[in-house]
Amino acid sequence: MSLLLIGLLSAIAWAEPSQIEAPSYPSNLIALSNDSHFSQIAFVVDKSARALRVYQSEGELPKLLEEHPADIGRTDGDKEKANDGKTPVGIYFLLQQKTQPEIPFERYGSLAFTTDYPNIFDKRVAKGGSGIWLHSVPDSVPLTRGSHGCVVVRNDVIKALQKYVHLGQTPILIAEKVEYLNKDEYLAQRKKYLDNFEQWRKTWQESDADEYIKFYDPTFRSGKMNHDQWYRHKKKLKGMYKFIKVDLLPPMILRNRDQVVIRTIQNYESDLHTDYGEKTLHAHFSEEQGFRIIREDWTAIEKPD
Repeated sequence: MSLLLIGLLSAIAWAEPSQIEAPSYPSNLIALSNDSHFSQIAFVVDKSARALRVYQSEGELPKLLEEHPADIGRTDGDKEKANDGKTPVGIYFLLQQKTQPEIPFERYGSLAFTTDYPNIFDKRVAKGGSGIWLHSVPDSVPLTRGSHGCVVVRNDVIKALQKYVHLGQTPILIAEKVEYLNKDEYLAQRKKYLDNFEQWRKTWQESDADEYIKFYDPTFRSGKMNHDQWYRHKKKLKGMYKFIKVDLLPPMILRNRDQVVIRTIQNYESDLHTDYGEKTLHAHFSEEQGFRIIREDWTAIEKPD
């Protein structure tokens, strides 16, 4: 073997992984839904890079469409209270669109989108403040000045982003530093979450209340029911229904550290009741236990023909 070839093999062996195969899939986008009811787009904000990246569902993988510079809160860290100048870290959704004359151009630029901060996870740990938006600023304002906690982009950028926004459905995930995975790592993580989601569906359909309730955190609440009441409710239904069939469309799954938001379309049938709607789960996820749901919401929607 030539000395040149030996040298090349040694260089590859000692090279950093990023020099051989750069990770390219954000770990907080577990799965994006392909259903038209949901947004097939997600905005990912990396606070450390001061960047907003746009991803689109493409089969099992998220595809990067655009990347733009972004401003964030002038104070470092995760938002904890009102007026702390920090941008929150978490899973949020764009809810409303605002423009002039509702918002002043000199502060918010030409366009703004509100978010649902504080979300369910934030409220459980008593985070304060409100009014966290994705908005623009006039070109005369530097993007390095630091915001009051919002995510801020240029006017031309927010106009380009507008076409991607599905109000109430498009997520904006904000991370201190986004972790990227290579293809194999990303698909393995995705499979793990989807398998756990399917196990939850299966125990529900089989009316196995004892196994089903293991997917629920002791602090779980749904409407007026706590964890124990939810368990007794499911046990009661088992005795009432002759059969239960639960079909769930491929879900949107988003992650922030151990926090997980799952959105799916639920088609439920039994001998006594049927319904069709959007199911939203808020959960914590661990390698040891999988999902532990803290809240479950359902909203009826019109079933397609």
